[in-house]
Amino acid sequence: MLRVLELFSGIGGMHCALDLVDLNYEIIAAIDINPIANLVYSSNFPDVPIMNRTIEGIPLNQWEKWHADIWLMSPPCQPFTRQGKQEDLNDRRTNAHQLLLNTLETYNYYYQQYLLSPIQFGIPNSRLRYYLIAKQEEKSIDIHSSLIQTQNSFYENDQITNKCSHSSEILIDSNQLMLINDFLISNENSNFELDEKQLKRALHVCDIITCHAKRSFCFTKSYGKYFEGTGSLIRTLSNRIRYFTPQEIANLHCFPLNYHFPEQITIRQAYSLLGNSLNVFVVGVLLENLFERSST
Repeated sequence: MLRVLELFSGIGGMHCALDLVDLNYEIIAAIDINPIANLVYSSNFPDVPIMNRTIEGIPLNQWEKWHADIWLMSPPCQPFTRQGKQEDLNDRRTNAHQLLLNTLETYNYYYQQYLLSPIQFGIPNSRLRYYLIAKQEEKSIDIHSSLIQTQNSFYENDQITNKCSHSSEILIDSNQLMLINDFLISNENSNFELDEKQLKRALHVCDIITCHAKRSFCFTKSYGKYFEGTGSLIRTLSNRIRYFTPQEIANLHCFPLNYHFPEQITIRQAYSLLGNSLNVFVVGVLLENLFERSST
């Protein structure tokens, strides 16, 4: 059984992605500094040991004791966000990235870097993210994925073949994209409708789509708090404008159907946690192909 260590574990997106892979594993620890995220994680994965602390505070002997076979992590991306200072590589917080690459090379890891968005895989949501996979092996990584999509997981029963790329170029044409409606709990939801004051503000700055749309904007941690640049709104069949619910955003992020938020988590907190999360399916594709290559 492979021992998996999950750093910056958040609400368990990496864990959910690992469940998409045919792999015999156990998560020996999930580590995150956010107690609210840890509460959601533990509610969905009660058997996983969770540490509420920063990784810098963990002594070296503990890392050695874990003896992990697989390291998963989803660290903060503030230097690269559109709503931040946009300092990119000039932000000192990116120094750890170059240190990671140097360390991988020092210890003879081969790695591949990607910029991928769910929309490249037929999922109607733009969420461009940087990914890195690495392994100790004699040959370089060359990923080619054959994606089998099942209706129970919100995917069509078609087989789509993609070549993962370093660029954000769309890999499939628009007729292969699913509809927003496939991810909605219900078209109408009066609890999430905008009032008249909110509507006046939103009409000038928001992306408003219908259930027949094949794309949506990236949902950020500020969704529900601010309008501009935080995610799409939906126009219902009765011509009302409403927010996506947290569960619908989780669906677009491809979290499993039984994934849930505890009752004590507020809607605003759920939006914030999802805005910091990842697309489970995209990560699952990378993990599946990494392990396939490792076993050949």
